[in-house]
Amino acid sequence: MICDMKRLLLFGNNSEKSRLMKTLHKMGCVEVSLSPKFEETEYVLDENKINEYNKKLSQIEFSFSFLQDCSQKVKQYAKERNFEYKPVKTSGLLIPKRSLTFEEFSNSLVVEKEVFDAIDRFTKFSEEIISLKADIAKNTALINQLTPFKNVPISLNKFKDTKHVGVMVGTISSSELPKIAMLEEKGAYVEVFGNESTVAISVIYLKENYDDITGILSDMAFAMCALNYDEVSSNIIFNANKKIEEDNKRIIDIYFEAIKDEGILLDAQRLHDYYSLELRKIECEGLTASTKTSFFLEGWVPADKAEELDKTLVESPLSLSYIIRDPQEGEDVPTLCENNEIVSPYESVTNMFSAPKYKEIDPNPFVAFFFFLFYGMMLSDAGYGFILAVGAGAILAITKPKKGQSNLIKIVFMGGISTVIWGIIFGSYFGVSAKDLGIWCWFNPVEEPLMMLYLSIGMGVFQMLFGTAIKSYADFRAKEYVASVAGLCWFFLIFGIAGFMGQSMLGLPAAFKTIGLVLLIIGLVLLMVGGACGKKGAGKITGALAALYGIINFFSDLMSYTRIFGLGLATAVIGMVFNNIGSVLYEMLGGVVGVIAFAIIAVVGHTFSMAINALGSYVHNSRLQFVEFFGKFYTGGGELFRPLGSEMKYYYINNENTQEVKK
Repeated sequence: MICDMKRLLLFGNNSEKSRLMKTLHKMGCVEVSLSPKFEETEYVLDENKINEYNKKLSQIEFSFSFLQDCSQKVKQYAKERNFEYKPVKTSGLLIPKRSLTFEEFSNSLVVEKEVFDAIDRFTKFSEEIISLKADIAKNTALINQLTPFKNVPISLNKFKDTKHVGVMVGTISSSELPKIAMLEEKGAYVEVFGNESTVAISVIYLKENYDDITGILSDMAFAMCALNYDEVSSNIIFNANKKIEEDNKRIIDIYFEAIKDEGILLDAQRLHDYYSLELRKIECEGLTASTKTSFFLEGWVPADKAEELDKTLVESPLSLSYIIRDPQEGEDVPTLCENNEIVSPYESVTNMFSAPKYKEIDPNPFVAFFFFLFYGMMLSDAGYGFILAVGAGAILAITKPKKGQSNLIKIVFMGGISTVIWGIIFGSYFGVSAKDLGIWCWFNPVEEPLMMLYLSIGMGVFQMLFGTAIKSYADFRAKEYVASVAGLCWFFLIFGIAGFMGQSMLGLPAAFKTIGLVLLIIGLVLLMVGGACGKKGAGKITGALAALYGIINFFSDLMSYTRIFGLGLATAVIGMVFNNIGSVLYEMLGGVVGVIAFAIIAVVGHTFSMAINALGSYVHNSRLQFVEFFGKFYTGGGELFRPLGSEMKYYYINNENTQEVKK
């Protein structure tokens, strides 16, 4: 449900502003908002502090990136050299978010010197690596330039013109070598160095034949050498390769030196959270309207925390004057959803679309129900569901995440349970039919695809009508009674159509056709009444007629639920195909080899099938909620409640004591 909120209005002394922010941070239940600016007040923002904290956060984030890069390089090097290296693990699926008491968190600066000494070392290492890589790039380019001349026995600067004789050194393609005879016919002496696809040549000629020689060389695509080294090219190449080898070795050494400081990662994460919170406090101070001596703060607090906040402020030694009141019309109230452990993970799904507005009906319980229901129908294999449920359940059991953490893992766990249930109903176990196993199932989607299609569309009708009912309830709660009743038109239309179909297709009594006709007429009237609501004059007629077009949109949305049919069928078919491939290989190869081949195909194939279909079920399930379901009743566009203290990324504070924080 969406929690009721209260408005905090508070006056205080500027000298105590930072202490108040500490108190609010420790309570973790107050969002500071922008205060209105009164006469002779201003917003004071400590830009120097903001720049300082942003710089420190940037340095810490650099250390994360640098150490991660070093760790990956050492890990790769260890694999190539066959020795063991275990990087320090600070995060991951099996590593729970670490906790601190408020006092421990407040004393985070005790590790600042150690962390930033390490960061200084990382900075120097990074600069040295950049310099070394630049040298490597320079020497590599030099080697590439000199490689065609590696067989030239003298230094390139020895090739010089005399008064009557010219010398040209360069490269040509080896396919042009036959044309050398044309140069020799012009009295030139040509020497070829090497036998690669590109070779170096020197051409010695009389200057009086310059035009003829250059014409022939141009036809040979001769590239003049612009290098002028006083050492033999092969020696330069040798020294450059040696320098590259030394530089690469030094880079590896730097990586190994850097990972010796991996132990500071946990403290660096702690500092990152600390500076993020300090930065947020300063930003919150900048949201208060201040005079030279006092400030005015506005904020939001959940109604169930208002009494606790009041008690804390009353007992505080700070000089404060405040009131806590209900929200007033026109105020932008942030949204805080409080749901149980089953529903709360699905808040992340809703928030991907948009957070609900304050006082709007909380969609999360409905999203949780339908997401759970559809996920299993889409994945539809009990074997896959068992693996997902056990795997995600094991992760949750090991990490024991707090409420609001590891939401995706929790959704996968519940999705696995749903998949087991639907897999049993559909009789699919790793692509093997329940019929082949001799156990019960309702029906097999592969054998009865029309039944699966009808079930998918039926589920779509159920969800869309459910969304319509929510909208009618919301209208009724808002005292828009005509719109509330008109919104029920879809129930009459759907049941009216069902009456017609039941009589004509299923041979039900003729009374069903009459009842269906009556329901259809009532539904059409209500639909047109709903379209005319709120319109004036001729607008009522156009609105009523335009509402009829909504029938097309309704059934267009309904067809989107065939994706449940498609995904459910795809899972079963893909699993069955991999089983058939494995069986064919087993029959062809036989014996132990056949068993191994079958096992490899089964493991690889079903892993792929489970991964791709689990992802598809999540994505397409979300789309059904966002478009087809939310389109019936959900407005969204709210702002999530963001209390001071919620910015922590790597740790959480487990201290429940909310007494005044002293200097």
